[in-house]
Amino acid sequence: MKSSTPKKYSIKVVLVGSSGVGKTSLVNAFFDNPFESQALPTVAPASCSYTVILPDEVHVELQIWDTAGQERFQSISHMFYRESHVAFICYDVPNASSVESWIHRVRQEVPECLIFLVITKTDLLNDEQIQNVEREAEENLTKFNAKSIFLTSASSGTGIKDLFNAAAACYNQVYISNQPTLEINVRTGKSNKCC
Repeated sequence: MKSSTPKKYSIKVVLVGSSGVGKTSLVNAFFDNPFESQALPTVAPASCSYTVILPDEVHVELQIWDTAGQERFQSISHMFYRESHVAFICYDVPNASSVESWIHRVRQEVPECLIFLVITKTDLLNDEQIQNVEREAEENLTKFNAKSIFLTSASSGTGIKDLFNAAAACYNQVYISNQPTLEINVRTGKSNKCC
């Protein structure tokens, strides 16, 4: 017999990555705000929330934290990683080499945090570049025990809603419902592996 009261819980989602990779633009696109190609760098962490409703009336409030990527703010930003349930490691092609250091920073503060690799600005890539980025991301997925890869574009909206919804669903599966692993295999900005 199903309960008539929906299950409700809240999780902290932190966006990390180098300055200029598009973390703030991802959040703005998620909330359907207009895309700004010349956004100013984030200098202090900002937060907002959104509730995702999963099947069986599971309500997951995402507490979304957008952190500063500039090195001079790292002494402050890392404090906001604490108690995070999910981390989006955001990077574009020029910053792909930074993935390992960002994962390390998050795992220092929260070893059990679910890691999502988020490739940004994919609208600027050709097919060959996308294939190369996907191949490298799949290697990192295994190497760092990340949960999923997402190809995103804030300017076109590609993969943005799917990313945030998948974070809620993956957390629910891993920590709340203890269901078997879910495989998601879609290449248009959606996850190719979850949990």
